[in-house]
Amino acid sequence: MTSGTLHPLRARSHLLQLLGEELIGDDRLAIFELVKNGYDADANEVEITVSLAARAQKSIVVQDAGTGMTLDDITGKWLELATDSRRRDRAVRTKRFRRLALGEKGVGRIASFKLGRYVTLTTRSAGHPEYEATIDWDKLLEQGPYLEDLHVRVRENEEPKFFSGRATGTRIAISGLRREQWTRGDLRKLYRLVTSLASPFKTPDQFVVKFNAPGREGDLKDLIAPNNFLELAVWKFAFSLDGQTFSWNYTFNPPHWKSVKPRTDENKKDRLLLTPAVDPDGIKRRPSAAPETLLMTGDELDGIGPIEGRIYAYYRRSEVLNATGSSTQVRSWLDDQTGVRVYRDGVRVFTYGERNDDWLGLNVRRINTPAGKLGTNSVVSAIHLELDESSGLREKTNREGFDQNGAYERLRRVILSVFEHLERLHADDRKMLDDVIKGTVDEQPMRFTEAMDHLRTGLKSKKLDQSFAKDIDAIEREFVQLRDVMTNAGVAGLNLAVIFHEVEREVDSLATALDRGLDQERLREQIEHLHQLLQGFAPLLRKNTTRSIFASGVVRAALMTREPRYKHHKVTLSAPILQKEQPDFKIRGASNLIAGALGNLLDNAQFWARYRKERDERPAPASVLVATDWDDKSNSGFIAVVDNGPGFSIPLDRAAEAFHTTRPGGMGLGLYFAKHVMDQCGGELTIHSADELRDEIDIPKAFDGAAVVLRFGESK
Repeated sequence: MTSGTLHPLRARSHLLQLLGEELIGDDRLAIFELVKNGYDADANEVEITVSLAARAQKSIVVQDAGTGMTLDDITGKWLELATDSRRRDRAVRTKRFRRLALGEKGVGRIASFKLGRYVTLTTRSAGHPEYEATIDWDKLLEQGPYLEDLHVRVRENEEPKFFSGRATGTRIAISGLRREQWTRGDLRKLYRLVTSLASPFKTPDQFVVKFNAPGREGDLKDLIAPNNFLELAVWKFAFSLDGQTFSWNYTFNPPHWKSVKPRTDENKKDRLLLTPAVDPDGIKRRPSAAPETLLMTGDELDGIGPIEGRIYAYYRRSEVLNATGSSTQVRSWLDDQTGVRVYRDGVRVFTYGERNDDWLGLNVRRINTPAGKLGTNSVVSAIHLELDESSGLREKTNREGFDQNGAYERLRRVILSVFEHLERLHADDRKMLDDVIKGTVDEQPMRFTEAMDHLRTGLKSKKLDQSFAKDIDAIEREFVQLRDVMTNAGVAGLNLAVIFHEVEREVDSLATALDRGLDQERLREQIEHLHQLLQGFAPLLRKNTTRSIFASGVVRAALMTREPRYKHHKVTLSAPILQKEQPDFKIRGASNLIAGALGNLLDNAQFWARYRKERDERPAPASVLVATDWDDKSNSGFIAVVDNGPGFSIPLDRAAEAFHTTRPGGMGLGLYFAKHVMDQCGGELTIHSADELRDEIDIPKAFDGAAVVLRFGESK
């Protein structure tokens, strides 16, 4: 066999056209690339002039006052595709503003192909003459079939055309524009982009971009500047993340309404509570072998570096916007400016924060839990990264965001966790605004049964009870039927997530056991455990009738579905009733619903016990207790879930409201459905601190967190 011969790898001239047309997906992005070149050239200002008034003279000019280029720079860098000069020298900063280069692919100059047929480069560097090069892309490609056949003429200008005296910089003029029509909308979109290139909050060297459209000024005259209405934000939130430290400052800036007061809050040494990790499609990831941490550590910022950010959040209800006195203008401004933008070294990373861009998935969350969640159309936000610290975040070649690697997914998770932290802070303030709007300040809503009794009493006092008795009874029957159906569906739905979670974990464990080569007896035990797990879940999904059942049976059913998760997360779980150390008693209700409600309480307790152990770095294990008691005198008893977590941080009277939660990724429905289950079976759900419950029952001192109690009357 012969060794063969070597042959060159060659690129056809047509490659330039492919790169120019397909590498950059949008005309605005092509201009964005040319502006970034000005930033890398140490310019403090880049001016864009879009001349569209006369058909024969349509052009786009991008000019900067940067360092300019020498002849060697033109031939060795600008005319050399995919040059690695910036990748080689990523740690080298510019002389004037100490910047790191934003460009790294070496193909940005081909962006001009996207815009027009003719490109004229004029540039001058300090101590050098002004040089000029003109490219007719169509004729250039006709010079030969391969890239090495193509040549560009560079000439020296005897008299500078644009950079006279000691002036330096680069001017790129593009004519023969490929887009024939530039509508009012096209021009306005371009204006919005270029005015957002530099961060309005953090640009240390004051890099600015100016935009001109001679003859088309009327298309832009009513556009509102990026910062015009920031002070009208109802909620303002500034934060920084460095290592595991989370510093933040919160401001509530409501309209001047009676009973609603502004407030501020801050914490300079907080820990960020992380939202559960999700796949790019928004589905929660299957559990890994090791439990995920609940609080951010320095590992989450590996390859990302320190993060600073600002969030200006608005309430787009007409009552709030009208209070600004400029509601129409504010709405228009919000339509233009809202979104979550990302900046590196003060320069924007496109396309994050563009209209219809929801890279954090803020809007998706509002489908399941709309109350209290911030969508992209209600926030003006900037996330700031440092270029030299964020090497794990690599921009895509087409300049449409970062590669979706591990660093990017961690960035998404961390920033989404920050938004959830803000949402927890602003929940009570938002409710105050809602109460004023609804006119319900200082009013406590009546329970349905109380309202019905009140209605019957009122009708009787007016001697109208006979006329409306049948109607009132029908309303009550229909409501109770609907409530029962929804409670069954709700508890079953909440527990389905647990079912799939635990079954997937057990199947993964089986697969791992097979890989390890465990003996048949051990495998048989694991398979039997999975079978028992599924049998334990089955009652939760069946429609159970109301009957008398032992409390121990409910506790056993709830624990069977949760014990694997507790073991996985190393949380101690005890239930004295199952060891006959606390009294057992009969309760009346649907066993699957009560077990499901108890399961929701166990899920919450497990999470918050883990949270406090991580936050406080406590040596004691995270622990949860299921306590029971029965009082013969009152013929009543309870099942309580007590933990050693931080206790409730929200008002206890609001804890069971739907969609009100302080748990990242939570729906805020667990306590809500548990409350309805207890209403359905004639009981009550009460919420306390562990210390308060000690007035009723002896609880070990180690349990010093929250206590949520399912209270039952006499079983008949």
